[in-house]
Amino acid sequence: MPTLLVLSRPKPGARPPPSETPLGRALQRLAAEGIRGLVGTAAEAWGVEGDRWIPADPQDAEAIHDRFPSWSYAEEHRAALRGLEDLPRANGEALQALCRDKLRCQAFLTDAGLLMPDVEADPTRFAERLEGWGVGFLKPRYGALGRGVQRVVPGDPLPARGEGAVRGVDEPMLLQAAVPPPPGLAGLALRALIQRAPLGGLLHSPLVARCSAVDPVVNASRGASLLPAEELVSIDTVREARRLAESAFFTLAAADPDELLIELGVDLVVASDGEPWLIELNGRPGGRLSGLAAADPARFQDAATEALARPLRALAAMI
Repeated sequence: MPTLLVLSRPKPGARPPPSETPLGRALQRLAAEGIRGLVGTAAEAWGVEGDRWIPADPQDAEAIHDRFPSWSYAEEHRAALRGLEDLPRANGEALQALCRDKLRCQAFLTDAGLLMPDVEADPTRFAERLEGWGVGFLKPRYGALGRGVQRVVPGDPLPARGEGAVRGVDEPMLLQAAVPPPPGLAGLALRALIQRAPLGGLLHSPLVARCSAVDPVVNASRGASLLPAEELVSIDTVREARRLAESAFFTLAAADPDELLIELGVDLVVASDGEPWLIELNGRPGGRLSGLAAADPARFQDAATEALARPLRALAAMI
């Protein structure tokens, strides 16, 4: 039975029974399949036994799926890995660094032939480029959760630096051309979660839409609504979004065949004509599908559980 550690930042308070948490349910499912999943750090880990958590030795782990928010908690992340650095690690630091750097990631993807909205990194050219585009988004180069992102038009302030992923820490800003949203919406974005299958190929989870009538940034952390994509866009848009997500996954996987890439979150925005545009990649995707599951467990809880189990199945097959 392979033993895999989901590297995760400890949460304060009592831990609910496994059956009451998405990851707990996934580890229960994997245990029934002969895969032992642990959650925790190099200092402390927990496994599942029936419907209870039991202490486990993290040194038993044969590989790691890194889900620790290393950008926001860099020192804690290093401590969480101490002594386990030599283990195979899925979605490791090289992949995370590429996905986190929006400018480098876009250059990597567009050089491979994928189409993305134009971007400008030179603050002295922001005003000129924005005049040409009419509307853009100013965003931190390494940002997350929609922090610091703002829609801008000619005449708006265009600072060279602003708050990013870590609160209180300024980052260089990028300017990206805006994609005009569908009628009646300030913005519509899609999250495609794409994961490696144990025997090869790729698996798709339900496509999640984020939409807002008032906030063009349409990030869930800023109050955007989460809905099944099929309720807002056509089947052709869904198919094209999934095709783009697969292209991004294969492009990343081909760049370094030794990298254990097992899952990728692909963010797309939907234009007024229904065409999806690739805008960002996420090396530690999460949260979107669990939001649908919380609202409609009968329809989406199984898919949310599978989304957490699949990466560990793939990792078990790769080590």
